[in-house]
Amino acid sequence: MSKKFLGILVTLAVLVLGAEIVYVSKQNQKPQVELEETRPILVWYTDPDIQTYMEETAAQAAAAYGVEIQTELVSDVDYIENISEKSIAETMSGPDLYITSSSLLEKAALAGLTTTLDGSRFADSYGEKALHAVTYDGKVIARPFYIDTSFLVYHKNVTDQIPETIDDILSYAENFEMDDTTADVETIFEWNVADVLENFMFMGAYTNLGGDDGDDKSQVSLELDKIGECMAYYQNLNSFFAIDADTISSQDIMQKFVDGKTVYAVVNVPMLAQIDKAVDSDFYGAATLPDLTPDLQARGLSVTNSIVVNPYSVNVSAAEAIASYMTENAAGSLYEMAGKLPAYRKLSEDPTPAWQTVCEAYDEAQETPKIMELSDMWLNLEVTLADIWRGEDASGKMQAFSELLSTRLD
Repeated sequence: MSKKFLGILVTLAVLVLGAEIVYVSKQNQKPQVELEETRPILVWYTDPDIQTYMEETAAQAAAAYGVEIQTELVSDVDYIENISEKSIAETMSGPDLYITSSSLLEKAALAGLTTTLDGSRFADSYGEKALHAVTYDGKVIARPFYIDTSFLVYHKNVTDQIPETIDDILSYAENFEMDDTTADVETIFEWNVADVLENFMFMGAYTNLGGDDGDDKSQVSLELDKIGECMAYYQNLNSFFAIDADTISSQDIMQKFVDGKTVYAVVNVPMLAQIDKAVDSDFYGAATLPDLTPDLQARGLSVTNSIVVNPYSVNVSAAEAIASYMTENAAGSLYEMAGKLPAYRKLSEDPTPAWQTVCEAYDEAQETPKIMELSDMWLNLEVTLADIWRGEDASGKMQAFSELLSTRLD
């Protein structure tokens, strides 16, 4: 071998080795975030259920980005007001990021506590519904984080029938026969008549709470004629299922279902998380909410929690990177760690066998409105529906609730 050829080989080897070193170096580099001021990124949240997720995800993000991240569980009382007070103080001590439900986004926006994001960047990663949930005044102002809504579960060892209407469930109940496989069944159909999230299905199809984005006061309306029919139907169900509004609880409903004592139940995401921990995936099936009758539709209610970047942060770009990490990069572990289902849709695997059904139910549901004047409507509606369930005048109660909404918006 000539010295010249040997020299060429040595030169090539050095070049290849150098390229490998550069490649490995780049692979081991941490993603870069720029801190305008060296201080921890502070994240506020109010839901204790996500504490473990927040703390562990913050640690992961801190390691990935090479920055310090602190998470703090705070009270939900005067939440936006406290963020504002600490943000505009002489020394900014408020959170760089905070988690809030869609219902508080108008208050946050009007307080100057939101930043505008490019919604087109999220179109492939989230459903259209989730983007509406974080849109105010035509602008995306938060990142969708986790969702809740109601849907149907059924005991697969007892039935494989997915009812299209509650009328179908009533027919099933009338023809139900006890045998060896149904020996444990005590209840055919159950839902929490004391919880507005589950009860809203009986009026949701004929209720508009501010348009697609939930922020337009001119689009708040109730179709009282149709809702009156729905309420009459809802009230009559008491004679079939005799659910006590004073004693029923979501925990009891969930427990009876996993014990095989209930055939059909309306549940929400936290209840589903408990069901998935208690039984195998082949025990139950999931479906979107059934209509009431062939002529009366149903529509559920949804709540979207989001992460907001505080514009008063001295490290806005770093905060945006952390928000992206928490809502997307780490979203696959959210259900297992916190019992919450992410709004993010591009997961490597379904977090629950009911994932696709819950996403469909969420997309069909009416989102909790952002309109500040309606912030206390849920307590009033919960009382109204409970009174109707107990037998009070349905039309009169709904008329009074409609007038209350009008008064709030005048």
